[in-house]
Amino acid sequence: MDDPDGVRWLKEIYAERERTGSLRDGVLARAAEDIEWWAAGPRGALPWAGSWRGRDAVSHWFEVLNGTLDYDLWEPRETFGSGETAVEIIHAGGRVRSNGARYESEIVRVWDFRAGRLVRVRSFYDTAAYVDAVQRA
Repeated sequence: MDDPDGVRWLKEIYAERERTGSLRDGVLARAAEDIEWWAAGPRGALPWAGSWRGRDAVSHWFEVLNGTLDYDLWEPRETFGSGETAVEIIHAGGRVRSNGARYESEIVRVWDFRAGRLVRVRSFYDTAAYVDAVQRA
């Protein structure tokens, strides 16, 4: 059986990441102008948390995330979907750039496409683990 469209398009985003070394490149190549990127957590503690709307804002989201965190663990565990939606479960971890504190969490990311364009991404993860690591002295 063929993958649902959403899963197929997500694989294309990751293929672009493999070519360029940047997930942002793959996301922006497929992003709709009005894309929304949402990440769980309190923005006061996690500067990448909250809703980011539009291609420029999503590009900036990657700068904020990568300026704060240094991922050294990214293990996709499951990817599935229906129609124009894909869901991935990832085991991820790394270090906070400012203090070297380690973080690790499962991430569930929901990718919504419309007519092949990426319109919304929602990221759910153990926000307490990230807040603890970011706020460590």
